[in-house]
Amino acid sequence: MKKNIIVSILLALTLGISFSSCEDMLTGDMDRHVGIDDIAQDTLYSYWGILRSLQNVAERYVVLGECRGDMINGTQYVSDSINSILEFGLDGNATDGSNRFLKATDFYHIINSCNAYLYRCDTTKVSGMNQPLMLKEYAQVTSIRAWAYLQLVLAYGRVPYFEKPMLSTADMEEFHKAEQFVDANTLASSGVVQKVEEVLYVPTLLREEWDRAIPYIDYANYGRTSVIAYASQCVFPQDLVLGDIYLLRAQGEGSEADYRMAAQHYYNFLNSDKGGPLLPNRLYGTMSKSMLTEQYHNMLNSWSYNIFRSVAQTSTSAELVTVIPSNTNKLWGTVLRGINELFGFDATLSVNTSAADTVTTASVSLERNFEHQLDASPAYKALNKAQNYEAYIGPEGNYHCTVLQGAGDARYEMSTGNYTDYEKGAQDEVNFVMKQNIGGAFSTTYPIIYRKASVWLRFAQALNGAGFPGYAFAILRHGLIGTEDWVPSSIEDYPAKTVKYYDPTLIAGTDTTFYEDPESFYTNCLAAGLDTLTTAEDSTTFLNAHVGTAPLTYSQIPYGGITVCDYISRREMDNAKKFKFLDFNTIYLRGSNNNNSLSIWHGPTEYNINNITSYTYTNGAVSMGIHARGCGILRLGEAETTFNYIDQVNKMLRLYEGQEQDLTAEEIYDPENLRTVQVAIADLIIDEMALETAFEGNRFFDLLCYSRFLGNKGVERFAQRVSERSGTRDAALYTHLLTPSNWYFKLPE
Repeated sequence: MKKNIIVSILLALTLGISFSSCEDMLTGDMDRHVGIDDIAQDTLYSYWGILRSLQNVAERYVVLGECRGDMINGTQYVSDSINSILEFGLDGNATDGSNRFLKATDFYHIINSCNAYLYRCDTTKVSGMNQPLMLKEYAQVTSIRAWAYLQLVLAYGRVPYFEKPMLSTADMEEFHKAEQFVDANTLASSGVVQKVEEVLYVPTLLREEWDRAIPYIDYANYGRTSVIAYASQCVFPQDLVLGDIYLLRAQGEGSEADYRMAAQHYYNFLNSDKGGPLLPNRLYGTMSKSMLTEQYHNMLNSWSYNIFRSVAQTSTSAELVTVIPSNTNKLWGTVLRGINELFGFDATLSVNTSAADTVTTASVSLERNFEHQLDASPAYKALNKAQNYEAYIGPEGNYHCTVLQGAGDARYEMSTGNYTDYEKGAQDEVNFVMKQNIGGAFSTTYPIIYRKASVWLRFAQALNGAGFPGYAFAILRHGLIGTEDWVPSSIEDYPAKTVKYYDPTLIAGTDTTFYEDPESFYTNCLAAGLDTLTTAEDSTTFLNAHVGTAPLTYSQIPYGGITVCDYISRREMDNAKKFKFLDFNTIYLRGSNNNNSLSIWHGPTEYNINNITSYTYTNGAVSMGIHARGCGILRLGEAETTFNYIDQVNKMLRLYEGQEQDLTAEEIYDPENLRTVQVAIADLIIDEMALETAFEGNRFFDLLCYSRFLGNKGVERFAQRVSERSGTRDAALYTHLLTPSNWYFKLPE
């Protein structure tokens, strides 16, 4: 690495860390920090300065993540700089500094500010109540620094590494001599990751588990005259950053330890007061069919509204976890409007002051620009269209699960929109990406760095790599449901079913049935003196029984309920006992007891799928499957639905792995075929990631982890998916991407 890159970094950093003024939108209300002395207050301002510096890289998180994926395309109006990113520098112009989205110095600005903060921050300072003053901020800075390094690695592959703050030219010389670097394989073992782990957990003397050492930051809200984001939404949870870094380091077979480490961190977050399940909500997409056009249309858009325009405290019921917020007035702070403009929405800022000159408000209006640069790719559209939307059709009490042919995934209509340029006399509709501004309205909570569904999907990736494809599929199918579950109101709603497993290691070539019905099992429990389940073995056994026969009631069932993961093999369940990240038997997730209802959409005909049957549960920890968000909320059992374990494994093997003969259930559950099944589930997860999180900035990271999981064939699969995003293969791009070093941009020499 030549010295001039170091000089360029030094010039960008101007020998200091960034401090924000008290007037900036990302400055908390100092009245809430009465008693903080000058030194602590100064450190607090520098923490807010670091948050401000994150805004400089927020939009490139989306641009660099999505333009190097398969879900967006450049239009005929795409600029040279954006096109060079789309083509991974095939034209030779995607070098650092060639456009505003390729500036490594902005990331090093964040890193050096974090290094200086950690160097100067006095974590021993306490308040008059003997409470530590800056530990929360200190912990967050370690997490932000690790996240910034992760983004550098994703953008440039192998990057200069330093922990000591560069505050003088002498520091720069020392850094230049050291020539330390990190990449996807070494970041997890670096000092920045070790520092995050130090502040995250401390071992207790009384038990083996680890408890959180430092709580999250919460300053209420940010914003000048209106709330643009809550401070809790701007937190980078350490477990999520660490989970991503370990997931990236894992490389398929032989990397189970890394996948397990990633899974443990994701689980730890999901089991925190910011985590929790994906709660069922009757307001997810449902379909209606026009009797005139025979076309299906999504009837609701609450999925997108609730996520991408949500300004609320993070909690177990909230979807957003981490955002880098935007203001609505550049005089008060940074306004992030670049992504809107790339996707076709030009922003106009306005400021209004009341007649009495006492209240000033700001707003951003968006106007459609039909000459925009980025569109949803044909590959994204085809993937959505290929999904089976399922609903219950028929008369009340006798409806059956039906695939609505041609409906596709409901999330497509909630992520994109069609408009016609009537002013120019156009006749055809133009498709726009809408996620960043649902309904054409500006959102201050976009870009989104983490949200609940993306965490669950990465947890599924980690579980699959760790050897638990059945549990990974459960996250997509109906969610990992704990022992407190809802009970249907009648046998007709949810008939009894015998649970069967196909595991040749137990009884070669035959099924294994544990209990013929729950009532018999409950009788056996009582006879054995087990009015509750007190051991892991008891819990695991009960985990596999269905409820559906009278006269059992909610209160009679040990621990209040059961799960319905009847496709998870006995081998997986037995292995799950060894790992805390699959401890779903005795308690689901902390803070997840929420009253709600699971709604099954059905109707007498497919033209009107808008009647609701609602199953209410209380004190339960019930989740919904991510796939159900776009393809219909179904009963929790396997009956009738096409989205079941056996069929989906075979579908993926045929679609992506070239397999001609379907595997039998016995073959799928055979441990000898575990790797084959894991590959199929990896294909399924990467598709679900596209359906749920396209256009949010995650795609390159997700594809990179996917390709590393696949091993030798991963490079070819990455090149194939990206080069065919337009519907046909770009031969030059495909060849270019067969060299993994071309996936990254070049640092200046």
